[in-house]
Amino acid sequence: FLSSAVAGAKRRRQGARHGHHALAARGKRSWHKEEDNAKSSRKHPGQTACTEKWFDQQLDHFSFANDTTWKQRYFVCADDWRRASAAVDAGPIFFYCGNEADVEGYVEHTGLMYENAAAFGALLIFAEHRYYGQSLPLGAETFNNMHFLTHEQALADYATLIQEIKPQLKAETSKVIAFGGSYGGMLAAWFRMKYPHIILGAIAASAPILAFPSADGGEEAAGGGEDYWAVVTRDASPEAGAAGECIPAFRAAWPRIESMGNTVDGRAQLSSLFNMCSPIGDPVDVEFLMLYIAMAVDTMAMGNFPYASDYLTGGAGDLPAWPVRVACDEFVGVDVADTPALLAAVREAAAVFYNATGTLKCHELPADKTYDGIWDYQWCTELLCQESYFRRDGVRDMFYPFSMSPAEVDTHCYWKYGVWPRRSWITQLYGGMKGVSEATNIVFSNGGLDPWSFGGVTPKTPLPPSASSSLGVVWIPEGAHHLDLFFSNPADPPSVIAARQTEMAFVRKWLDSSSRRGGESG
Repeated sequence: FLSSAVAGAKRRRQGARHGHHALAARGKRSWHKEEDNAKSSRKHPGQTACTEKWFDQQLDHFSFANDTTWKQRYFVCADDWRRASAAVDAGPIFFYCGNEADVEGYVEHTGLMYENAAAFGALLIFAEHRYYGQSLPLGAETFNNMHFLTHEQALADYATLIQEIKPQLKAETSKVIAFGGSYGGMLAAWFRMKYPHIILGAIAASAPILAFPSADGGEEAAGGGEDYWAVVTRDASPEAGAAGECIPAFRAAWPRIESMGNTVDGRAQLSSLFNMCSPIGDPVDVEFLMLYIAMAVDTMAMGNFPYASDYLTGGAGDLPAWPVRVACDEFVGVDVADTPALLAAVREAAAVFYNATGTLKCHELPADKTYDGIWDYQWCTELLCQESYFRRDGVRDMFYPFSMSPAEVDTHCYWKYGVWPRRSWITQLYGGMKGVSEATNIVFSNGGLDPWSFGGVTPKTPLPPSASSSLGVVWIPEGAHHLDLFFSNPADPPSVIAARQTEMAFVRKWLDSSSRRGGESG
């Protein structure tokens, strides 16, 4: 989860991690500051204007000795809100749980909320996650004080924000539905589970909520993450509409890149073949080059949408419709025995992502060669998912073998941050499968083209018969990373159209049921 900020198309992030989430601030905004009266143009039909606001948030919700506050950013979109009157209660609040990126990207793309606001008379709120975007708790010193970055603090931020602003908006009776995708989807689900008196229900899209070690301290979860890369590989297969040459070509390329990387002359050839801005200096740079290529394919798999989109480029150019298919087309007619031709095709396949702007002159390995940003801290503490750590074996997937032992992870995390991961913490907090089975009023949606579905609640998840009927599981065969949260598009496959209808039917059912019960929660 998620998501994850690319500067341009190079995945350089202040804090955002994997492409979820590769969201940079947009130049063309559909919102305005509180002091502005004019509403600017909107990118999507049906997208209403939003107001940027700031909230005095508690720095540490779990200390009785620290009353420091900071400014948290959020957006309010009220054009369709049914305000309270003598005749009717106020409409519900649709609350977006901000991810590990600038919240403006979610304001711009989360069409499911906008497109249903009028029918529900809903007020929309988009909250920015602490440490991301402009919500920096300690200003210039924020990233020197990482210990206030936890998902628990973020959820407490959201709970406090809702409870404080409801009276200000005269929305005390408004029920709150949480929305989120990827990490935001996990937050939405956990928000409902942890704060059911505040959140009536949650739409948790592409949320790998089961991708954590067991509460007994076991290391493996969902195949140690290798299942993630198996889904990326499936996206590059004929089964998903890609050229049949793609997977064999990638598998043939890795050992040749490694072999060439062992010599000075070979690295010079790689620098030329991949049109590198700076020469590849040593075998370590070769490893980073391979990861650079793998992460491009990974991001295109997450963004394997049926229409052109700038969601995963941070607004820096559109990825084409079905970008994995476009990348795989580079291998059609290529003789894999011809190493220069093969590697040139690999370069062009990666460029479908990295050169989304069409202006890239050469390839450059990113300054953050691990692609983790400050999300790495969240991996190193609570083991929140990061695919660059996931195991690859080159058999079930089309990549080069990679694995990192728990001891190696511990060494990395202690060296970088002075911390060790609490591997079972998330499962202890939320119960893993048992916690999901006993939850209520949550819809989990996942897509067949989304690598993060490996850790999500899907139709294959063995929920017990005792699971609540208010718990929804939605499968979108042609869906990539939380496609269902986006604005409607003529190219949407029937499965995502149906998914959105199902999700909002659950929301309607939760609201109606709460009204019949007297509205005691959410």
